[in-house]
Amino acid sequence: MKKIYILLLFATLTFQCAVSQNAKTTVYGNLGVENVNISIVNTPYGTSTDAKGHYELPLFDRSEAVNLYYSCIGYQDTVVSFTPRQLQRDSINISFRMRKMSYDLQEVGVSASKDFYRSGSNRNIADIAFLGGKIYLLENKPKTSSMVVLDAEGVEQARKDFDQLFEKFHIDAFDDLILVGQDSCLQVYLDEKQGILPVSTFSRDDYRNKLLKIVCEYNGAYIVRTIVHDRGLYWLKFNHGKSQDFLYMKKDGSMEKPQYLCSFIDTLGYRACQSQWMKIQNEYHQAMAENFTLESFYDENGNSEGESITSMSIKKAERGSPGIDLINEGTWDGNLVRLAETPTLLGMIQWYCSMLAKKEFQIVPLKVNGMLQFVGLDNREIVEIGPDFKIAKRQPLKITSGEQCFKNEFLTDKATGKTYGLFVEDGMNHIGLYDPEAGAVGMGQKASKKIYPRVFKVHGGYAYSVFFDSGSNRGVISRMKIE
Repeated sequence: MKKIYILLLFATLTFQCAVSQNAKTTVYGNLGVENVNISIVNTPYGTSTDAKGHYELPLFDRSEAVNLYYSCIGYQDTVVSFTPRQLQRDSINISFRMRKMSYDLQEVGVSASKDFYRSGSNRNIADIAFLGGKIYLLENKPKTSSMVVLDAEGVEQARKDFDQLFEKFHIDAFDDLILVGQDSCLQVYLDEKQGILPVSTFSRDDYRNKLLKIVCEYNGAYIVRTIVHDRGLYWLKFNHGKSQDFLYMKKDGSMEKPQYLCSFIDTLGYRACQSQWMKIQNEYHQAMAENFTLESFYDENGNSEGESITSMSIKKAERGSPGIDLINEGTWDGNLVRLAETPTLLGMIQWYCSMLAKKEFQIVPLKVNGMLQFVGLDNREIVEIGPDFKIAKRQPLKITSGEQCFKNEFLTDKATGKTYGLFVEDGMNHIGLYDPEAGAVGMGQKASKKIYPRVFKVHGGYAYSVFFDSGSNRGVISRMKIE
């Protein structure tokens, strides 16, 4: 451990001369409305307008295009896009007047008739899952969740309210349905009378260390992964979440320990994350040397898993006296929030967590003609495993069209057995059928009715998109037939 910290400090000193606090673009402006949310699309990184409609949002990466999403209840959503060339400026003024929603009754009636499902008032749809011919929805209020069961046509069959908040569904390798919360998880099932019954409650640690490691079953064995990145957004992860190892373990108990299958690493993603992490360390060491402490608000709810940083407050664990360098002292636990000692550090950590290290390395296991394929989406590599658990073939993943729009994500329709690649063009989701024998996928049909759905999944030959209707303050699901 001591050796690791010495290496990190050495690397930090190496980067010290190269880091500039001004390597950012600040987007600012006036929208004329209070509490407008401005965020980078599909990330939690953002800010909101003050009482006079003013806002300011620093962007710390000028090399990638950025889409900013402006939303407010009662107003139409707006998306503003920036190219890398535009982001070379130190500041960009984006000011406009938010347009109020139109509540013409005839227009709303026609729109509603096209929706597959609409939630109750003041509820958002956090997740959607498919199991046993049923559709399961997770509807959330600020502090509570409800689970809703629909039939294949969107008709509600069952509902159960919970006195705690859950974040998402998880269907494990044994087809068990699990509600995942910030601190605990709940396994549920649907009885013969269509009632939703809780089965067992267990900790988030058990979920992370046991269930998430089992990937699938193949040829009489469990396929497991060795690394699970589930400690929360604002924690430093092993290799920044950009690597993964796979093993196998026979179900009959004939093996004393799991055996190695294959490994993946996203080299480019790792390097980008490592570069930003070095800059964070450098800035932190300088702040501690200057004995500077950021005045901040504390949110002491005792939660150590899902820390979040907003423009108005910083939740942070107990730390030493101001000026104590936790990294050099060897007392830092990996919680990045504890390093947010200056406004610059706050922005750099937000950018690292929300943009670079938010999504772990994407590897999809697929069963194809008696073989097991691991598709590494970030490094574009396919590893094929034979029935003897040996590597039978390696080949590149080919993106035949729409490569700039490919989101490094596969969606598998378990009802049809087909797998699709996800592409996003001008905010609109498209899908393309994956050919496992050729190892190729290309951009195909448009699969969502509106831009940037909050949740997007495929099942039974349909593409399901989840949105939030800020005008009616309800969650909405739309469905499109996959041609």
